[in-house]
Amino acid sequence: MTERDFISSCAESIKSEGIKAFPEDFIQFKEFDESNLPGKALVIGQEFFGSFEILSIDGSLILQASNYARAKFIIYSNRQKPASIKIPKSDNDIKPSINKYEEYLDSIIKRIDIDYKKKFPGSKNSSEVINNILRMLNLIRY
Repeated sequence: MTERDFISSCAESIKSEGIKAFPEDFIQFKEFDESNLPGKALVIGQEFFGSFEILSIDGSLILQASNYARAKFIIYSNRQKPASIKIPKSDNDIKPSINKYEEYLDSIIKRIDIDYKKKFPGSKNSSEVINNILRMLNLIRY
C-alpha cells in the first residue's frame, strides 16, 4: 500500500462512518444570531481592535467576530459552506461546543496517526498525510 492509497482509503473509511456536523452534533442553543455567509471556504484573519476578521480564501472580509472562540465557531460551522449559520448569543454556549468538536477532530487525527504508523513504521510523513486526509474531508482544526 502506498501513502496515496492510504490517504484515499482512510478518507473513505472516515467518510463512510459519517462525520459529525458542527454545531448541530455538539450544542443545543435557543438564543442565537443568524449570519449570512458567501458559500465559500473561510479562514480566520488578523485580530483587529479586539475582534477577529473572518475572510474568504481570496482575502475578502466576510464578518468580524468579537473573540477567537466565536471566530472558530463560524469557521467550523462553515464546513459545508451554508448560505447562513446560527451563532449562539452567549459565549458560554460557544466555548464548550468548540472544545467538544476539537476533541472529536483530535480523535480522528490520533486514529489516522496510529493507523499510519502501523502501515508505515519509521516514516516521518504522518503530518502531511493527516493534513491531506483532513483536506479531503473538508475538516479544519484551529
